[in-house]
Amino acid sequence: MHLKSDTMSQKIAALAAGEYSALSLAEHSLERAKKLASLNAFVTFDDSLVLKQAEVASQRIASGRPISPIDGIPIAVKDNYLTADYPTTACSDARPIAPENIDATIVANLRAAGAIIFGKTNMHEWAYGATNTTSNIGATKNPYNQEHITGGSSGGSAVAVASGMVGAALGSDTGGSVRIPSSACGIYGFKPTYGRASRHGILPLSWSLDAPGPMARSLADIEVLLPFFMGQDPHDPSTFNAKPFRAIVKTGTPRVLNLYGEGFERSDEVDLVIRQAIEKTELVAEDYELTDLWRYFSGWETILHCEATSYHLQALEKNPEGFSAVTRAHLEAGRRLSALELLEAQKLRASLMRSLYYEMPDWDVLVLPTLPIPAPKHGEDCQEFGGRKVTTQDSMTWFCWFGNMSGLPCLTIPVGVSELGLPIGMMLMGKAGRDEELLAVARIFDQRINGCS
Repeated sequence: MHLKSDTMSQKIAALAAGEYSALSLAEHSLERAKKLASLNAFVTFDDSLVLKQAEVASQRIASGRPISPIDGIPIAVKDNYLTADYPTTACSDARPIAPENIDATIVANLRAAGAIIFGKTNMHEWAYGATNTTSNIGATKNPYNQEHITGGSSGGSAVAVASGMVGAALGSDTGGSVRIPSSACGIYGFKPTYGRASRHGILPLSWSLDAPGPMARSLADIEVLLPFFMGQDPHDPSTFNAKPFRAIVKTGTPRVLNLYGEGFERSDEVDLVIRQAIEKTELVAEDYELTDLWRYFSGWETILHCEATSYHLQALEKNPEGFSAVTRAHLEAGRRLSALELLEAQKLRASLMRSLYYEMPDWDVLVLPTLPIPAPKHGEDCQEFGGRKVTTQDSMTWFCWFGNMSGLPCLTIPVGVSELGLPIGMMLMGKAGRDEELLAVARIFDQRINGCS
């Protein structure tokens, strides 16, 4: 498939130059979404709703009164964000989902800025999985090769961006659900520091791990979108001290740690691509072995299961058949965990943060592959790499859960392709609250690896 398409920033510049209108841009997005319907990226979109928004934006822009840089830009929304003009299903039959007819805070911010809320994207049911194969409308398909998965749970958003249907999309990330499909589909995906972006109006999976994030075709696009994500929101107490996003330029040489060791295994193919990418940066990346990783992973998994089951318990008891068998099994697992196990998991979270800040050499950015392997094929239950044999689900979260357990900001950038032509991504992690510094370092990486300015 031909995947070349303008970035959102290029579309913004073309709109400003009058090269095309918001209406023609929306029409192109609708045409492409219909042409590529076999990828199964969208749960729903409505031509009349999209075109109505685009007509109003076109009039504003033509009169020289655009509301913001993203005025007239089509943006897709993951189906766990509440939207006033589309129903929200979380790709599940466990309904009804309330409240209706309101926008999540981030959706409201984008709408107020003139963005075209294009439609709702396919996702792994209730965001409770990393493959995007469990959905009541069927699996998403990787635009690079439809025999392969997209990763999840924000798989539909990744496909919509990677295939050029829209310039950007919204995802949510509890164990990598923005970064996993972004990497598998060759785009950029960002998870902010926990508490810097509002979760209000986003159906939770695990409220102390969840973070919303943008997905786009360039790092510049991510930075254009982040002001609409970050900052205080009275509807989300976790954002009480959240700062608005303001891009910065990084001075000096960043201190880079390349994490490895037990639990950080990856295929030889991915390892080679990542090491070659690091070499291109001309930065010194010190190898560092982080221990006790499996204890931290078990802590993350315990918190996830406990909080997810707590949220869904009433629906699980009243209508268990509304959930798929896979999701129901996850929720039932949460019932079997004790309060003592949850408290131990929270102690492990504190231990992880102590290790990151006080036991490791000083660092500005941690480097990892986003995924240990390129996107697997549909129907594959297990993956083998680095002497490990694990489930496909676990292979997708292999590295990414680490960012949610710690709450640190994380970014995936495309850095190469596999022998089969499937994308390979690199994950960069920064310190809590220093999202701007992470993105400033990422610009250095992106320019030297991909030639992006």
